[in-house]
Amino acid sequence: MKIIEVESKEEIRLNKYLADIGVASRRLVDKLIDNKKILLNNKTATLGQKVKSGDKIKIAQDNKEYIYALYNKPKGEITGRIKELKDCEPIGRLDKESEGLLLYTNDYRVNEKLLHPKYGREKEYEVTVREKTTPRVITLLKKGIWTQEAVYAPVKSVQILHDGRHLRIILTEGKKHEIRRMLNALNLTVVSLKRVRIGSFTVRGLKTGEMHYFLPKQKETLLKELEIN
Repeated sequence: MKIIEVESKEEIRLNKYLADIGVASRRLVDKLIDNKKILLNNKTATLGQKVKSGDKIKIAQDNKEYIYALYNKPKGEITGRIKELKDCEPIGRLDKESEGLLLYTNDYRVNEKLLHPKYGREKEYEVTVREKTTPRVITLLKKGIWTQEAVYAPVKSVQILHDGRHLRIILTEGKKHEIRRMLNALNLTVVSLKRVRIGSFTVRGLKTGEMHYFLPKQKETLLKELEIN
């Protein structure tokens, strides 16, 4: 049984709160509610219910077999469910114009552990920009970026490669369009963006559009990295 104490400045729908803190997508939360897998203050939760600070949410653990798979998303494809991966959700997303590594699973425990910034899980990207970059870009990205859309935390690492138009960036948070918006704030236009690594798992050896189911040892490695028992 997973127990979560709500921290929120205002009342918020249960499914949105759990999605916002990275437990699972709203759709999956609603499915868990339908299946009576979620308790709110020790009572069975209902669809549309709201939570407030101090409330306690309990989520029942399933005994089903968990599936974990890597997918190398092609550019131009919308991140979503894959028919071969029944009931699996993508953990984090890539926008339509980006490509690279996605993790799919039906284990909702992975969502929060992988995506919530407090855990500092690394995601690595290779980026090509139209304009030539300078060392000042590294300085600013490592300080964090403020835009009209959001405040973006300092990147963990950034390297300028080759002719100055290629970057290697490591993030530990994953806000929507984060890299594109940070670079746009620095007057850099993204030409291509590829996620090449999530934690210790890389896209190397996985062809575009190809999927790889985790082997038992890989499952063990993932759960150990995410500290999931």
